[in-house]
Amino acid sequence: MRRMLFPCWVVLLVGLSACSLNKPKKWNETPWDAADAWYADGDSMAVGKADVFYVVSTNVARASDDRGNPLVRATLNADDRKYMDLEFAFVKRHIFRDDFNFIAPYYHQLTFETLCGHPSEAAAAYPDVAAEVCKAFDHYMAHHNNGRPFILAGFSQGGMIMVDLLKHLTEEQYSRLIATYMIGYRLTDTDLRHPHIHAAQADSDRQVVVSFNSVASKAGVWSLVAADAATCMNPVNWHTDSTPAQFVYQGDTCTVRVDTLGQVLIVTSQHKERYEQWMQDNPLYSSTNISLDNLHHWDLLFYTDQLHHNAVIRAYNH
Repeated sequence: MRRMLFPCWVVLLVGLSACSLNKPKKWNETPWDAADAWYADGDSMAVGKADVFYVVSTNVARASDDRGNPLVRATLNADDRKYMDLEFAFVKRHIFRDDFNFIAPYYHQLTFETLCGHPSEAAAAYPDVAAEVCKAFDHYMAHHNNGRPFILAGFSQGGMIMVDLLKHLTEEQYSRLIATYMIGYRLTDTDLRHPHIHAAQADSDRQVVVSFNSVASKAGVWSLVAADAATCMNPVNWHTDSTPAQFVYQGDTCTVRVDTLGQVLIVTSQHKERYEQWMQDNPLYSSTNISLDNLHHWDLLFYTDQLHHNAVIRAYNH
C-alpha cells in the first residue's frame, strides 16, 4: 500500500476499511533509553543552542498484526520509520535548521485509517498515544535537555499531542519553555483555560502557542483539525486580526489573512488550480470528502522561512 507522497505529512489512503480495528490489551512500552527510539540526524546536542522537541504528524496509513488484522496504532516497522524520517528531516532542514538542537521520538501514532475511519476507536486509543509521547518527553528532560530552554513543535496529530504535552509540563519545565508551534491544529476555549496554554499575540511573546490551519475558503475547513478553533496566528505577519500579508511559495504569490470568525487562515493564490489538482490526484481526499479548498497539506510547507525566523526571534532575541 502506498503510504506517503513526500512531502505530504497526511498519508495517502486508497480506501478506508469498514472493519473494526484490533487493539492489544497493552502496547509494548517504548524503551526510551534505546538509540533507535529517537530520530538521529547525526548532530550532537550543543550547549549554546535551544532545543526543539518535535512530534511528527500522521505518517502511517494503516497497521496490522502478524495475522493481517488491522490495528489502531502504528507498529513502528521499517516502513513506518522511513516515512516519519522524511518529515523529521524536512522540519529540521527547512524550519529549525542549524540554529537549534533537534530531538524527536518515534511513537506509536494513530493510523490515518483509525483517525478518519474509526473516530470512536481513535478517541479511546488517543490517551495512550499522548501518554507515550509524554513519557518520551520525560526521558528527554532527564537525559538530554540539561536545563536548556526548549521549543515544543508538532504538526497535525503531533499538534494535537501538543495540548496534552503542555498540560504535562512541570512548573520548572514550563519556566524554560520558549514557545509551542502547533502547526495544522487548533486551540479551543477549553484548551486556553489551562495555565500552561496561552495563544500567541505577537511575534516575540514567549511561553505561548502559535496555532493555525490554512484553507482557500471557509468551505475548506477540515473539522478534524480545525473545529472549535478559538484563536489563529498569521505566521507571515504575526497578526491575529484580519490584516493580510503576502508570501511566495514555489513561484506562486499568495495572500494570507486570518478569518477572525472561523479562526483559520484564508489563503488566496494566483495558481489555485495547482493545489486543487494535487488534491484531486491524491486518493486520501476523495476517500474522506475533504474539500478541494482545504490546505492542510501545505501548513508545513507554505511558511517554513517565516517559522524559522520567528523561532530564532523567540529563542534568542529577548
